[in-house]
Amino acid sequence: MNRAIQYRTFGAPEVLDIVDAAAPDPGEGEVRVSVRAAGLNPVDWKMFSGSFGGDQSKLPQGVAKDFAGVIDAVGDGVTEFAVGDEVLGSLRKAVQSDQPNGALADHLVASVLDLTKKPSGLGFVDSASLGIPALTACGSLRALELVADDVIVVSAASGGVGSLAVQVAVDAGAAVIGIASESNAEYLRSLGAVPVAYGPAIASRVRAAAPAPVTKLLDCFGEEYIDLALELGLSTGSYATIVRTEGSVQKGATFTGSRDAQPGDLARVAHLLANGTLSVSVARVYPFTAESVREAYTQLQTGHVRGKLVVEVS
Repeated sequence: MNRAIQYRTFGAPEVLDIVDAAAPDPGEGEVRVSVRAAGLNPVDWKMFSGSFGGDQSKLPQGVAKDFAGVIDAVGDGVTEFAVGDEVLGSLRKAVQSDQPNGALADHLVASVLDLTKKPSGLGFVDSASLGIPALTACGSLRALELVADDVIVVSAASGGVGSLAVQVAVDAGAAVIGIASESNAEYLRSLGAVPVAYGPAIASRVRAAAPAPVTKLLDCFGEEYIDLALELGLSTGSYATIVRTEGSVQKGATFTGSRDAQPGDLARVAHLLANGTLSVSVARVYPFTAESVREAYTQLQTGHVRGKLVVEVS
């Protein structure tokens, strides 16, 4: 049997239940993964809450995208992976199974294009924390055409996406100004960023902290940081956001994220994590029960979680 978190109606985390179903079978170009851990993201609760809209007739649906586990079945045409391979990934492409599919399950089906082999020595919990944040960070910096000479500001720099964007930018040779609360200053320094606390008169504090004029800005929080980009004198194309709003777009912000990721980005981040170049902050690991998953998403909805929330499935 396959335990899986599903929702049959849109709403608060209370709509999430654990069900027993048959384990899904992989189709052509797909594999089945025995899930060891699943990483949670804000997009998950926005989907099951109905914030993105949604079609009630297409429910029930599975929950969560990011995962790490072990392949236990392969579909036709799969040559790059084999049963027993340890992998990590993020569910992006539709699969051929007509069963609800999500990372919060004993088993999931994934396209081979949505996963990469897990580096040896990297744990399943840390691996499951990558996925969407890693793809979003890499895609966003690519959209900004980040280079080693850049001085980049990253808002919400202590969050799941922001902290990885900071580290990938530092690895690329850029100077990074990280915006977060004062309590996260030492954490940002440990990632290689110069911390600046959010609040009034932030533009002057950013200018004072920057080793040279700011050339790029990545917003991981909201429209107020597009205003900061304009106050810093940045031109269209040099500031981007992963939080699309009508106001941000009207102010010239590039909407970016995992849409701009490329094959190999997830593998790159995983290997940088495995060799110690990058680090991830896992705020808490939850057991695989309906009650714990509801609690985790309730916490995630507050918007004040530093790092990742992960559910250990098996």
